[in-house]
Amino acid sequence: MKNSKKQIAMKRMEILFNNALSNAKNNPGLAQRQAEIAKKISLKFKIKMSFEINSSFCKKCKKFIPPGIASRIRLGSKPKAIRITCLYCNHTYRKIISQQ
Repeated sequence: MKNSKKQIAMKRMEILFNNALSNAKNNPGLAQRQAEIAKKISLKFKIKMSFEINSSFCKKCKKFIPPGIASRIRLGSKPKAIRITCLYCNHTYRKIISQQ
């Protein structure tokens, strides 16, 4: 019973996130709301968000920042890292790429 609820919640999160990405350019208010609902679902059912979904939220202002629309993504050279800048609050955070 519990596992099926988590599966349904996971599918719903994916649907909402994909809809938020597609609506980000034309209707940013709706996209923001869909992303918030997806995040609330993950918190309620204690589901860990994937890296793709999690990196689409600003770590400082907690807003939905779709890549290329409300965020700037750059590659750093030393150390190898992905730098994501929120265009709402100008906060920059890095995800270091492991070299193996």
